[in-house]
Amino acid sequence: MNNSSNNKNPFALLSWLNLGIGLLMLIWQMYFGALTPSFQISYFAIMLLLTGIPHGGLDHVVAKNTAAMQKKKFTLSFFLKRYLFIIAIYSVCWITFPALSLLFFIVISAWHFGETDITYVNQKIFLSISRFCWGAFVLLLILLMHQKETTEVLIRISKKSNLIMHLWQACINNDRIILIAAATLNVILLGTAYLTNQLKFPITRLINLLVILIITIFLPLLPAFALYFGGWHAIRSFELIFNFLNKKDNIIVKNPLIMWAKSLPMSILAGAGFLIALAIWNKSDITWDPLPLVFIFLSVITLPHLDVMDQMTRKKSSL
Repeated sequence: MNNSSNNKNPFALLSWLNLGIGLLMLIWQMYFGALTPSFQISYFAIMLLLTGIPHGGLDHVVAKNTAAMQKKKFTLSFFLKRYLFIIAIYSVCWITFPALSLLFFIVISAWHFGETDITYVNQKIFLSISRFCWGAFVLLLILLMHQKETTEVLIRISKKSNLIMHLWQACINNDRIILIAAATLNVILLGTAYLTNQLKFPITRLINLLVILIITIFLPLLPAFALYFGGWHAIRSFELIFNFLNKKDNIIVKNPLIMWAKSLPMSILAGAGFLIALAIWNKSDITWDPLPLVFIFLSVITLPHLDVMDQMTRKKSSL
């Protein structure tokens, strides 16, 4: 078990702090009433700006070190061109095929969440299936526990696609069966992987993650998603990147705070890109509705980020 497994490391402490904030939101709901829309949006935005977007701001550093380990050539200009090309192509897909683009986003998100949540020893098909099932369960849990809010978002983001709404209604009609089946499948798969030493998952980290997911059930959709995405997934990604950049004698960045600061230039560029897209959206003949744009923005920057993280984890598992 490496140092990152120790619950006293800064990343674990941040995850526990995030859990505490989630509990405070629950207590507020119990004794003072529902969280106001302005608070929900503010919390979502803060988590997105502090960790959600920045955890992808180190992709160029990760890609450079992955290439060095693979003894491949790396140039920042080519990396950025490829990164932006993927974003542009996926953006066009959203405009042209919103329903299929949404389904694709759900699939890659399930993979990405599972890939960062589940620490593994070897790259094996069984464990790859296991972590995809885990990521799918996390998504299903958050979405099906917020059916009314999710329905409104899906209608707006898919432009009332009959395919999306039909699939979503089928999920709603069978929500308990789906969640119970998904939970049972994950217990079997991950339990088997753990008992056969294919993954490492300290009990404190497991408790942290499970309590965060339980809290998301009782919060509105936006803070629930922000609690998991910004307060667990992004922090966990930062931890994986930090460990990757500080392996053996290859110390790239010693301090997590400095690493976070190094992510800011690219994060600022991403934020600028979002503001430009927002301005274009506002000036176009499209009905003003920022929420779909937020999720589309997250999806188009997730795709190239997923590729970088996947290369990193594959290389790490082979070391």
